[in-house]
Amino acid sequence: MSVTFNHPYDPYDIQLELMRCVYDALSHGKKLCIVESPTGTGKTLSLICSVLTWLRDNKADLLMGKDGEGQEDEDEDEPDWVNQSYVGSVLSDQIQLTQDYEAYLEQLRNKKIIVRDQELRDTKRRKLNRVDVKIDNNRDDEFLPQEYYSDDEEQGTDGVTLGREVKDMLAKLNGVAKNEQDKFDIDHLNPIKVYFASRTHSQLRQFASQLRLPIFPPSLPNVKNESIKHLPLGSRKQLCINPQVSRLKSTDAINDACKELQQNGKNGCKFKQNINNQLEQEFRDRSFTSIHDIEDLAALGQSLDICPYYASRDSLTSAEIITLPYQFLLFQSTRESLGLDLKNSVVVIDEAHNLIDTVNAIHSSEISLQDLQSVKTGLTNYLSKFKSRLGPGNRVNLMKLIKLIDVLIIFTRQNYKKPGQVIDPIEILSGNADTLNIHKINKYIKISKISYKIQSYMQSVEKDQGINNPGQPLLFKIASFITCLTYPTQEGKFFFEKGPSIKYMLLQPDKCFQSVLEDSRCVILAGGTMQPVSDVLENLFPTVSNNQLVNFSCDHVIPDDNLGTYVLQEPQIELTFEKREQPQVLRQMGEFYLQLSKAVPLTGGIVGFFPSYQYLQFVIDHWKKTGLWSQLTKLRKVNYETKSGEDPLPEYTEAVDKGEGAMLFAVVGGRLSEGINFQDNLCRAIVMTGLPFPNVFSGEMMVKRSHLENKILQKGGTRQDAMSATKLFFETICLKAVNQSVGRAIRHANDYANIYLLDKRYGNPHTQEKLSHWVSKRLQPQSDLDSIMDSTRRFFANKEEVK
Repeated sequence: MSVTFNHPYDPYDIQLELMRCVYDALSHGKKLCIVESPTGTGKTLSLICSVLTWLRDNKADLLMGKDGEGQEDEDEDEPDWVNQSYVGSVLSDQIQLTQDYEAYLEQLRNKKIIVRDQELRDTKRRKLNRVDVKIDNNRDDEFLPQEYYSDDEEQGTDGVTLGREVKDMLAKLNGVAKNEQDKFDIDHLNPIKVYFASRTHSQLRQFASQLRLPIFPPSLPNVKNESIKHLPLGSRKQLCINPQVSRLKSTDAINDACKELQQNGKNGCKFKQNINNQLEQEFRDRSFTSIHDIEDLAALGQSLDICPYYASRDSLTSAEIITLPYQFLLFQSTRESLGLDLKNSVVVIDEAHNLIDTVNAIHSSEISLQDLQSVKTGLTNYLSKFKSRLGPGNRVNLMKLIKLIDVLIIFTRQNYKKPGQVIDPIEILSGNADTLNIHKINKYIKISKISYKIQSYMQSVEKDQGINNPGQPLLFKIASFITCLTYPTQEGKFFFEKGPSIKYMLLQPDKCFQSVLEDSRCVILAGGTMQPVSDVLENLFPTVSNNQLVNFSCDHVIPDDNLGTYVLQEPQIELTFEKREQPQVLRQMGEFYLQLSKAVPLTGGIVGFFPSYQYLQFVIDHWKKTGLWSQLTKLRKVNYETKSGEDPLPEYTEAVDKGEGAMLFAVVGGRLSEGINFQDNLCRAIVMTGLPFPNVFSGEMMVKRSHLENKILQKGGTRQDAMSATKLFFETICLKAVNQSVGRAIRHANDYANIYLLDKRYGNPHTQEKLSHWVSKRLQPQSDLDSIMDSTRRFFANKEEVK
């Protein structure tokens, strides 16, 4: 079957290959599809076109109860009019409903909204920026939680007493018969949903802009046009239009403030209370008139005077494609609370090279001794001030929380010896398990919203004292750590880190991803640098067999002569931990950068990546002592990244724009190694200085190493097998970081640059196998400094001639 994929442009061959791969994976019922497509190759648009083309091609069959797998061959002998006639007779009701609904959406497009979208977006931003709202400190009621009842006592919904007005309202809501029936019951028209998840709001916004480009044919016969029913899901922080809540700075505080406000009956959030069937449907229908992003939904909620966060959740069942941040997808409890049903869905995860780290991070937590001491002081002061006004439930539980903090402080002081020291969580509560029920304390924190109340009080006190503390609110950090104490011990470990601090780290992320994999029809992982894929499979999908898997890696859209990859073998610079501070090595490294500064035109910037902030600073200090730094700065304006300093990118960009000759030193894993667009002249040469192996002596790496070795030994492996697996583990982390960093160089089809791998270990074929395909296939034969620089000059001379 010939598929065009409805791409809005004339697609490159590699884009066609990617789209065929994804379309075929869906058509043949594959469970997992891993796609590597370098940045600048149109990956997002290719994913949209392939997935939605498959969905439109198969929706009629899916509505008729077929599975959408291999349907293209069943009726190929029948004329098209016969197949369409059959489908039309079976799906007549759905066709009529689709026609009517599309006609209604067209009417809405021509019907003015009360306030223009741009004005509404500006209003939303102004409200969100008003974070400095003055709190009346005399109104202590603001800082008091509602009364809380334990599991042993009579209690209201979720352990919080409810006012009469709230109970009456809940009774009405629960007893409502839907007299105002939905004019268009379109829920069943989308038998399969597509969930598109990415890390950041800006990436999801970019997806929405790409989704506007293609035009897809209708999925049903006799339907002229069928719009894409797209719904972007966002957090309260992005969607809240209540200034009383949106003024708060942290996501946790906004969530708790919103939930607490809803318990205040008539004094609660008017935007949430304004939601009714009619406005709910209008919100849904207006959101489907075109492809909207989060700001558009906030504006729409403002114009209808209803809460866009809750109204968008009520539109879920009608949507065809839903965009959402990672956290919404990866927390099962969050999916359940939002009503996200992944059953038989297609789940697309973009920027998936970060997926393992993201899963680990959102299920991990760390709390330092200093944090614990600060929280204890805050809790003690709060309890002292409000003790006479707190009910028994809050008093008792706050005292238990203070006791738990005390236990953690004493345990840390008495037991900390070194980073990586594993902690048995049972030992933390040894002797206190009877009085400190972690599950009950955790439930109290979540239900009472006490963190929000106390944090608000602490911030008001700090404000009065002229203290500005922009960091993460400590009580929410403590709450996150206490939640980790309830996790199964076999999935993660508690251990000490420098600080000292106690850290919980998830070690088996596949358990958290298991329900996503089981429920969905197909999971598609897409990223610019997915190599080495074995790491993804071992950590997230150990149960997926080869016949359920599709693994695709495409080349770059650039011509072969727009990129060269060089490994410097002579002189033999080897930046191992033992050798990298030797004066001779530092001199040879500096000589390389000097020669490169002369070979690359001054109009083009040079970006050099270093393994760590400490090593970069050490190199710069050494070059300053030996005079090499002054030689370098005479050739180019040099900026460099520091751990806590100002962002060097604006100054570097300005120097590049002026054509003065610029060089930027950055750190692998730092702010500039991911998400920054070094396109065109911003980066004509990118240098990987050494291999950025992780710090094997950090507590985190020692625990991971021990966990991996024990897994190998428990499965019957030898000590040698365990050591080999550990070596491979560290190599994988290192090369993933390399691939991510060098991926900054080429950002579109006409871009060009050279990649220089400055360490003789890059010459190892075993190492080169782990480089992204589009990088390794362009490895050049030159290996000594002079021949590499000659080749570099020819490369840029040819580019100047083409211009």
